[in-house]
Amino acid sequence: MQFKLDIVAPPAGVAALVNTFYVIETQDARIEEVVPAYSAQLVVMLRGRLIVDRTDDAPVEAGSVAINAPQLGAAHCVLEGPALLIGASLTQIGWQALANLPADKVHDRLLPAETIFSAKQIAALQTAAEKCAAGRLAVHDLCAQIAELLAAPRHTLRPDHVAVVEAIIRWLGSGFDPALDALYSSVDISPRQLQRLSRRFFGVPPAQVLKRFRAIRAAMVLANPALPDALRDEMLASFFDQAHLIHDIRRYTGRTPTQLRGKSLSSGLLDPSGHGDAAGLLRVEEASQP
Repeated sequence: MQFKLDIVAPPAGVAALVNTFYVIETQDARIEEVVPAYSAQLVVMLRGRLIVDRTDDAPVEAGSVAINAPQLGAAHCVLEGPALLIGASLTQIGWQALANLPADKVHDRLLPAETIFSAKQIAALQTAAEKCAAGRLAVHDLCAQIAELLAAPRHTLRPDHVAVVEAIIRWLGSGFDPALDALYSSVDISPRQLQRLSRRFFGVPPAQVLKRFRAIRAAMVLANPALPDALRDEMLASFFDQAHLIHDIRRYTGRTPTQLRGKSLSSGLLDPSGHGDAAGLLRVEEASQP
């Protein structure tokens, strides 16, 4: 498997909406991969085909512009090349501002671009993608155009809802296994309201959000051997035992801990910089390395 993966930081103006941009390029005729339980993704294909094959549905081709709704579990995919694509990993707030579709109702599926964008917007993205594929537009400039599109007002979120989502993100980023009571005490709403908003923005109640994020962050640690042993030990201690660690990582990433150490697209996308503030504790530790 030969591929190039670049992580592109979003402009400051869309940092609340986009975790990161990423660029994937390969000359291989076919790469079979597993897409971990990521947040919603906007994908623009410049060359090649992307096909997502989920267990309960027939394989679906992404098309030139596609939206992958928030994923609550891992999914298999095929990248047919030569291929070049640009993706935008959306934050939970970014997804709702863009689509206004509850994550617990619309998840684990590819959505047609016209579900969210106008025909004019789709045509503009396709034209820019064609220019980029032909070398007449730089990749970073295409990322900037996508950022402008995402920054355009679509759906206005209630400030109190945004505050709750931010509280959940801070709670997730406070440690590998933060106490649920700490989250409930940090928000000025009832437990029922908190669970409802958690389902809308994250797809599941807070306890299940933590379970998923803990597994993804554990995968990040295992996929990044440069992180310190102390962090690895803290991550392992947050699981009941090795069997639970393996089960959860497989469920949410589609890989075993051993497989995460190999070179793959999914392992490359487990860079902490692409997963928002909830992965901040990993980036802080990483930055402290000599």
